[in-house]
Amino acid sequence: MSATISMTSSAALRTLKAVVIGGEALLLCWLFATEGLGGIPQMVTTLLLVIAVVAISRWNWPFGAVLTLLITSAMPRFTWTVAGLHVRPEHLAIALVAGIILLRSRTRSSVAHVTWRAFDFWLLGYLAVNFVTSALTSPEPHLTLRWALLSAFGVTPYFLVRWLVVEEETLVSVFRMLLVVGIVEAAYGTLSFLSHQLFNTGFGVELEQYGSMPGIYGSQYEANLFGSYTACCALMCLAGYLLDQKARQRWYLWGFSITILGASISLARAVFLAFPVAAAFVIWLAAKKGRFQMRGVVALAGVLVALSLLFGPVVLQSVQERFSTLNASEIVEDDSTTRRLVGITFALTDIGTHPWLGTGTNSFRLLFDWADYWPLPETLQGDEDERGAWIGNTPVRILHDTGIVGFAVFLAFLSNLLLEVRRVIRSAPDSIRLILTALLAGLALYAITFQVTDATNLSFAWIHIGLLAAATTVVRGRSRNMLSVSPS
Repeated sequence: MSATISMTSSAALRTLKAVVIGGEALLLCWLFATEGLGGIPQMVTTLLLVIAVVAISRWNWPFGAVLTLLITSAMPRFTWTVAGLHVRPEHLAIALVAGIILLRSRTRSSVAHVTWRAFDFWLLGYLAVNFVTSALTSPEPHLTLRWALLSAFGVTPYFLVRWLVVEEETLVSVFRMLLVVGIVEAAYGTLSFLSHQLFNTGFGVELEQYGSMPGIYGSQYEANLFGSYTACCALMCLAGYLLDQKARQRWYLWGFSITILGASISLARAVFLAFPVAAAFVIWLAAKKGRFQMRGVVALAGVLVALSLLFGPVVLQSVQERFSTLNASEIVEDDSTTRRLVGITFALTDIGTHPWLGTGTNSFRLLFDWADYWPLPETLQGDEDERGAWIGNTPVRILHDTGIVGFAVFLAFLSNLLLEVRRVIRSAPDSIRLILTALLAGLALYAITFQVTDATNLSFAWIHIGLLAAATTVVRGRSRNMLSVSPS
């Protein structure tokens, strides 16, 4: 039976390869006939990226597949247009990893299988509500259904991680690689910052992100999300430094140094407010377990002092300027805050009109136009897709798109997941307890920063949540295995 399945999978894989090769050949011919040679470099780049994703995904399965998701989730800034759609590296990785999973046989008894839990089905229910509201209550269903499909595609990494990360060894390896990718992203953002300061270069920098001040985005979508992403990584490195074995403390300290610097140069105000809150949670847990020792405090303080001395003269003035406009009497001078407040106010009014089911996924852009309130900001001119209005606050966006029904289902997903974390964290081994604590602290930070810059349409947030869910099921599976082998 297994031999028959293996032969079927091999035949399917050969067929897939033939279809891909034939499709690429036809597409190259079409580009040559209609566009000349202008589209060839983009096509070659895409093909090389596809080959790289497939090669890494199939290497050291399933770790390689999750690694491709992690790497591509850190670079949503890079996009190209295909059939009118913006395609990012993470989109290719999601599609290819999902395709490999469908073709790959998981029939061997030595391979652990995923156990789906209640919170997984609540998340599926939330996605279903998006399609229902987009079809029934939207002003333009053909557009909101398309956006609902794209939104579901963005959530797919959660389910891919749940499918792939089912063993403790894989979980630990993926968590450490999550930190490595975050550290590399912070280092790249810092390089962009230094290059801009020294040589006035523009890579990794949005020159008009904060009015007269540039914003560092690295390879993330924009500066606020770069700040959230690197601050989350810094928080998880802090958890590792305080709670993991002493042999790895130096590694965590270096990671914390690089990522906290990345979070600082992003100039994201929400990050400056959220990080101390989430860090206090980690420090409290460490103190409760007796792991917060004076030697570790001195080392952390030394890192912060050194970074302040090296980068403080450049960063501190910008930070002060960023927070100066939060004064209530000068709030209208802060263009970013004003846009958020106007958008949220309009969204709340619309929610009052359509409270139960909302008006469909991403429908806010169909109902609101910045030009109705003031001249269009330069950052929103040009690309019509980028000009579209957005809601930066996650709860308000969910209420606007899916109403009270969708918001309740989403809350059911989160509450079920957090209750499961609470149930298993005490019985988890030290290595997984560290991962649960670090991911939970990171989720707390995202919960704060996503109130002003929503990122639930990008894969890095769903990979994070998927790892948290996977960790709970790994603990459950470990407990069942221990009970099955215990003497009666």
